[in-house]
Amino acid sequence: MITVLLVLYTLIAALLGYYLVSHQSKPFLTFDPTKTPAVHTIARYGGSLMLIVAVASAITIFMQSTAFIALTLASGCIIMMGVGLFLMSFMGES
Repeated sequence: MITVLLVLYTLIAALLGYYLVSHQSKPFLTFDPTKTPAVHTIARYGGSLMLIVAVASAITIFMQSTAFIALTLASGCIIMMGVGLFLMSFMGES
């Protein structure tokens, strides 16, 4: 069962990472990276880190190491929390 959940987590992390990386230079949600360089930076680093987490998560599917699984899941959660908090500071700006 944990393997199925890890596969799902890997797909979600990869999709989030790809979405952020692909929207570095075009508006997404309510943010416009072309007007605010900090949003561009957040999307670039947050997306890149989530793609790294997706690769690490794919590796954990084959390794099945409990410590590595926990580390990967925790790092992905912390990264997305940070991205969300940083982006929240730009809400309402146009």
